[in-house]
Amino acid sequence: MNDQGFPHIKYQEGLTPKQWGESHGEEFKEGIHELASIRRDLMIKKSPHLREEITRLAREQFEITRDYSKDLATELEGISMGANCSVEDLIILNNYTDFRDINLPDEGCTSLSFFDSSMVSAQTWDMHSSAKNYICSLELPNGTILFSLVGCLGMMGVNSQGLFIGVNNINTKDARAGVIWSAFVRSILKRKSLNEARELMKATPFTSGHNYLLSDQNTAEHWEASPTKIAKASSLTEKSVIYHTNHCLTSELRSVEETLSQNSTSNERFALIEKKKDSLKSAQDVFELLHDHEGYPKSLCGHFQSGATDPSITCGGALYDYQEREFTLWRGCRMYDDNYKVRSYKV
Repeated sequence: MNDQGFPHIKYQEGLTPKQWGESHGEEFKEGIHELASIRRDLMIKKSPHLREEITRLAREQFEITRDYSKDLATELEGISMGANCSVEDLIILNNYTDFRDINLPDEGCTSLSFFDSSMVSAQTWDMHSSAKNYICSLELPNGTILFSLVGCLGMMGVNSQGLFIGVNNINTKDARAGVIWSAFVRSILKRKSLNEARELMKATPFTSGHNYLLSDQNTAEHWEASPTKIAKASSLTEKSVIYHTNHCLTSELRSVEETLSQNSTSNERFALIEKKKDSLKSAQDVFELLHDHEGYPKSLCGHFQSGATDPSITCGGALYDYQEREFTLWRGCRMYDDNYKVRSYKV
């Protein structure tokens, strides 16, 4: 695997989505091919019966995504052309964690929002360790910054209006072909308010289950959503902390949760935040918490290799400090990675 070096991909103003995609694909062709191949192989290894079905399922998801957002589908087609790979491989790269609800892996993340004198929203990004070399940041001409992977539309981010979205995996039994979740993330960041974001979320035909953290400078909310259910798990409108790991908190989503595939560290990480939340006083405190190794290897910065076909570790994360209007992204673990990297952007 070739380390892509945690690149910053900046789309040029005045170009079309197809041109953005083509430049993205051309520059990171090798990494995109590698990551798509890794993710296809992991799925087939875990569920051999999907060998003949993955391409068909990916194409179906692309068609639904194109109906949902023509611009984002065109960007994916541009990446495909630039990287000289199939659109179906890009859907697998972008939507790998939605195929998991057919294949039952062991991946998870931790999201958190904190309010003291101002709002802070943040998330670790836990996934198969092979993905760490392909993490990047993505900047759009309208000022939006995203934490992403090469070849991906975006995994979490914040726009110039201060609208933030983070994402956690939850395993549900009602998975079906729908919009790829990276296209949903980008579509949320086109919105100007939390209310607009909520309305889009309620109208989106999801492929699988996720918890979405939405926030602006005054409010933060966790929403658990699947193809058939949606419910608010928590909200923050005064001095407090809300957080979510990878098990469902609402009765609505628990009714479709696939408990057999629940992340093996979810409850431990949830308990660690419960234990430490009262000590949070600043954005730096939140940053330190998401790098915390208490309970290692089942820690908030996690390294637990569960024995699943594709167990996850904390590959990176991001934090938005509303007071400073600063979006900080990191790759890897500062304690265990020689190539740990962190950088910040004003948004």
